[in-house]
Amino acid sequence: MIEKLTTVQKQRVKRLEPALSTAASKGDLELAKRIILDLQNIYLSTGNESKLMQAKVRLFEAYMEAGNFKYAEDGLIGIRQRANKTTRTFLEATALLAICYLRMKDLMKAKPLIKDVLVNDKVIKSVDKRKHFRAAIIERFDEEGLLFTLMVDNASEGLNAEEIEKEAGLLIRTNLSEEELFENIGSIVPNNAKDILLSIDEFAKKQLPSAERLALPSSTQMIENKKVGKTMFSSVKRVIYKSICDKDNEIYKSWYSNGLTGFTSLVSVVVSEALKNISIGAKAIIAAVVALIIKFGLAVYCEHYKPVDIMELR
Repeated sequence: MIEKLTTVQKQRVKRLEPALSTAASKGDLELAKRIILDLQNIYLSTGNESKLMQAKVRLFEAYMEAGNFKYAEDGLIGIRQRANKTTRTFLEATALLAICYLRMKDLMKAKPLIKDVLVNDKVIKSVDKRKHFRAAIIERFDEEGLLFTLMVDNASEGLNAEEIEKEAGLLIRTNLSEEELFENIGSIVPNNAKDILLSIDEFAKKQLPSAERLALPSSTQMIENKKVGKTMFSSVKRVIYKSICDKDNEIYKSWYSNGLTGFTSLVSVVVSEALKNISIGAKAIIAAVVALIIKFGLAVYCEHYKPVDIMELR
């Protein structure tokens, strides 16, 4: 039986839920776990298990973003086993588990979950909201699929931040437009990666009603160089955003103190390290990403490329 929260419990939840969201977005897993325990005491004592599962989805997403795929996988499977299949929590856990498998390079496990997410028309009742969610989640599946195809063993070998800086500097000095830089990235992405992107995008869009599918860019459009470049650039934001856009870090402070002085070097180091950590080692792609960040400027990049969590699509 579900009991109403007391005034004190409501106040604690009002404080704890935003704190959990912040901790998860910053990757502070220990704090996020402590907050979950506090919420657990409130929700389980009042029979609000569904609220607890909703909070735990944020925790498991944070673990996935931190690269702990096994913990995230086990947790999300548990949520899907316990949550009502007609709830948004079940739908979000399913989408995140699909993304988790994409990051684990297990397309066979990801595809049935992608289908489950996109054929579901029971959870989100509003037609317009359902269309928006589906379009956004397909875009996310595309980004994740493209990213995992570029992961290679020994990515750090031969990856040098100074060389990245030189290549990025050359791209900046050629005065290419943003659209031309996107085209440049797309032209560098290997054909096998584009083939997998095409496969994921085609599979996802085939699950939609024809009217919805026709309203989206075709899958062949998705593998045009400029679009591939935009998908690639967008896909890495989850890896590099905190390192660049956290107001307390060196890069952010340097930008607002010194402008471009030394900024290209700092961005090259941080982006190279972040992408190396997820086994991305293509120097030309990394250099083009750095050049685009410089081209946009930190304020524009941080405003327009902030990662959106699955639960923010509500």
